[in-house]
Parts: sequence; C-alpha cells; structure tokens
Amino acid sequence: MYMRYTILVLVLVTSLGSFAQKKVILNINQLVTATEAEAHLSFLAADEMRGRDTGSPEIAIAANYLAAQFKTYGLKPVPGSASYFQEVKLEKISPPKELLFTIGNEQYKLKDDLLLMSGSSATLQGEIVFIGYGTAQDFEKHDVKGKIVVALAGTSATTNPVQALLADSPVKKILASQKGAAALIEVMALPGIPWAGLVNYLSTDRMVTQKENSALPHLWMRNREEGSLKLLMEEKKGDGALTVDATAPKVIPAKNIAAIVPGTDAKLSNEWIVYSAHYDHVGVKKNASPDSIFNGTRDNAIGTVALLQAAKFFSKNPPKRSVLILAVTGEEKGLLGSEWYSNHPLIPLKQTVFDFNCDGAGYNDKAIASVIDVNRTTVDDQLRKACQAFGLELKGDPVPEQNLYERSDNLNFAIKGVPSVNFSPGVKSFDAELMKYYHQPADEVSSLDMVYIEKFYRSFVYAAYLLANDATRPTWKQGDKFEEAGKKLYGN
Repeated sequence: MYMRYTILVLVLVTSLGSFAQKKVILNINQLVTATEAEAHLSFLAADEMRGRDTGSPEIAIAANYLAAQFKTYGLKPVPGSASYFQEVKLEKISPPKELLFTIGNEQYKLKDDLLLMSGSSATLQGEIVFIGYGTAQDFEKHDVKGKIVVALAGTSATTNPVQALLADSPVKKILASQKGAAALIEVMALPGIPWAGLVNYLSTDRMVTQKENSALPHLWMRNREEGSLKLLMEEKKGDGALTVDATAPKVIPAKNIAAIVPGTDAKLSNEWIVYSAHYDHVGVKKNASPDSIFNGTRDNAIGTVALLQAAKFFSKNPPKRSVLILAVTGEEKGLLGSEWYSNHPLIPLKQTVFDFNCDGAGYNDKAIASVIDVNRTTVDDQLRKACQAFGLELKGDPVPEQNLYERSDNLNFAIKGVPSVNFSPGVKSFDAELMKYYHQPADEVSSLDMVYIEKFYRSFVYAAYLLANDATRPTWKQGDKFEEAGKKLYGN
C-alpha cells in the first residue's frame, strides 16, 4: 500500500511539473512573436540609426528607446539609481607622435617595435627591470618604484593574445601604477596575432575606459630574441630611456542601460542573474559597396531585442531569482561597456550567480542555436531543454580556434569569476553565407528569416526562465580556467 502511495505521489508531482512547463511554453508563445520582434529590430537597425556607433547621437537614441521599453514593461531601475542609465566613462586615444625605447645602446621605435596602449607623454631615463609575466607575486618580488618595468604579455596560463590584451594587460597596469612604476612595457611573445595585426589595431583612433592610472605610459613591444632585449630578460635589469609623445585623450559620452525584476523567493531573490547584450555596432564606413551604413541587425540588434523579449516575459512572470537586464555599449570597441560594468557593478558581483549573454555574428544553420561554449558551466542541460522546446538543437562553439568566448561581453564577467556563457543564433562554420552579413552593410532586417528568429527568441526566453527559477545555483565546471576566479569571488 505504501509503495502504491509513493508511486502515486511521484506521478502527480511529475504531472504537475510537466503541466507547469507546458503552461510556461504556451505563455512564451503568446508573448514572444516574430511581429513584435521585427518591429524592435526595424527601429534599432534602421538606416536612420546609422549603425549605432559608440559615442554617436544615434546610439543615444537607441539607449532612450531601450529605457522606454523597460519602463513600458514596468521594470524598475536598479535601487539607488536615478534612471535606467549607467554612465560609462570612455575616452578616445589617438596614435602617439613618437615612441622611442632605448635599452643600453639599442633603440626600439614606434610601429617597428613599439605600440602605445595608453598613457600620457613622458620622458624617462634610468633603470629598467624585467619581472617575468608581471603577476602580483612578480611585482611583490621586485622593487619597481620609479623604474621602467618590462614584462611578458599574458601569464604562464594564457593561451592567446586576445586574453592577454583584454584580460591580463589591464591588471598589470593597475599593479604597475600601485607599485609606483614609471612605465610598463609588455613584450608580445604569444603566438596567434602577427605583429602587423597589432600595429593595425593600435595605430588608429580607438576607445578605452577611463582609469585612475591612465597617465602611466603602457606599451606593447615586439618580441626580439636577440640583442639588448634578450640580454635584459636574462639579467633582469638594465639602463635605458623611454620617450612617449602622446595626444591627450578625448572624452566620449556612453551609457549602459539596466533594469531589474526582483525575485519572488525569499532565499533565491538574493541571487541575481544578469541577461546581457551589447546594443552598439560599428557605425558608418566607406567600403566597396554603395551602402556606407553598417546596420548591425545580427550583431547585435538580435541580441538586444532578446533582452526586450526577456524583459517583457519577466515583467508578467517574475522569477524566483532576481533579474538584471543589461544592455551594454562599446562591445565593438573592445568590450568596454561590460568592462566598465564589471569594475563598477550595479549589483554586487558576489550576489551575481550567472551572466547569460546574447551576441552573435549571424546564422547559417536554422536547425540549431549556439552556445559559446558548452561544458564550461552547469547550465548546458537547461539550454538544451529550452532549445528543444521550440524545435532547435543546441550546439557548441563551431570555431574554437577563433577564441569566440574571449570576444564578447561574457568575458568580463568570467574574468571576475561569474559563470557566463554566450547564446547566439545557429552557426555551423564561418563560411561565405555568414560573412556575407557579418560586419557588412548587407546586414539589414529584411534579410532575416523571422520564423527562425522567433524560435531563437523563444528558446532564449525559456532558457532565461529556467536559469532564474532553478533551485540549483549555476557554477563553473571543475577545471575551467575561470574556476579559480569563481572561488575567489564566492569563496570555496
């Protein structure tokens, strides 16, 4: 008798759970429609928006549009904030007029050997110290005050220059400034990006986030396995001089847009999930076609509208966990909006248990959705379930060699230890079909298959629901390279 009763209870619980899930899916079908999504996309990616370039009047219009939608849905600003906007302090850096680094009697010059990351003009002469990778431990072991510091780019665990540039390098500059160094020079010895590629990137106007230590000259240097540089690395110190003739940076107005839905569960409401996407694109540029407007439908109006779909759903279906909807600026300039947020979080990062980012290059497989990357966090099963509910299959990173995980805003959360993945429309390879639209003027709303986009949005919203209501907290998978950062953030 007891066994029959137990089985009956299990059947009833399972049936109720299944009914509840079907009800959620039905609700999503009613709330998330291709017609409404296309209307949002048509506004954000219109020619009149001129590609939503960071710092432009048009991206300010996009920001106001997003804030207005959040207000319409009934979402509130973050407690303590006067509006939906988070000011992001950016500055435009122009190429230096001169860079000259002398070690002993050997000179290293602008572009041939040196590139300026950031910093003010300076004329320095005196001791140079080589400190390995420039970790916190390296800075503790060496007296760098008043000296020109040379370090290898990245860390012993860094596998690609993108991580060295976006993740490791800013940390070293902070350490160098705190320890009173006169300048920091990082030697690029990592394979992956040829020196000519770095010259192309760092020899044009570019944007960075403002930092307290922005005056410290910070350079990247081409690796030379001979001469004075090699001798400096072997002997750990030397004498020389550094000349930096730099133009003063220009302040660029920018903002992130943030809105919240408080959680309903007494315990889980203290945990927050961030749903993020960048709303900027690359603006207007001359190219081989007659069209100079890069509309940015796929990258990343699609992701931006995914946030609007999630915001609308959560406004009517508040989840157990608290939710922060975050549209960030400056992704195309180097993940700047999310970098600013991760350093100036509106919700403490220790309470932020997951970042679900939505960004992509487009799609070339309408049977799937892609996550960058599977098997990093414990949410894969929820994402698969969400996709399957709307007839899609979940696939992982199609091109691991391109380091896509390090190329979107999820990276800045991961660096701090917050488990994070990037969810995007289906990509099976970086082929001609994908590249026809990726960062191209042809990326218009009219080129989208809205039947597929509707399935993608519904999958995104259902995944968002599952993550925000699951009793089990998302974590990094054991052995992931960001696992240690997570332990540091949350405690073991």
